[in-house]
Amino acid sequence: MTATNHALTGSLIGLTVGQPVLAVFLALMSHFLLDAIPHYSDDQEKIGSNGFKYYLIVEASLCFSIVVLLAIFRPAGWQLAAVCAFVATSPDFMWAPAYWRTRQGLPFALPRHKIAVFHAKIQWFARPIGVFVELAWLVGSASLVLTSVIK
Repeated sequence: MTATNHALTGSLIGLTVGQPVLAVFLALMSHFLLDAIPHYSDDQEKIGSNGFKYYLIVEASLCFSIVVLLAIFRPAGWQLAAVCAFVATSPDFMWAPAYWRTRQGLPFALPRHKIAVFHAKIQWFARPIGVFVELAWLVGSASLVLTSVIK
């Protein structure tokens, strides 16, 4: 899933689960659950390309905007929602070294630790057609977050 969908899901968990430890744990687990659902990916967009760099900038901006929205409207539990948004997105940071390698012109190399291998394997259906699942998830989760934030 996109970082935006991970962040929206994490923020929903933070807004609805009143226990911080449980909410953070569920936000982290939500990342892997969402990645196991069919979602968007395009192998034509190479990880080291400028197009991918701009994609990352847009995603980071959207995730930051979610947290800013929470901070502006301050619904009950907004701080936990902001933390959970970050935690739900954080497993993708394990790919950062591979990204930086490709930006330096080196070959792409997946991390080899067990969590990274698991993370790669659960994404069994990441294809362009998955954009429809991504969009549905985006509309649904954004609607729920906005409903919680703007009362």
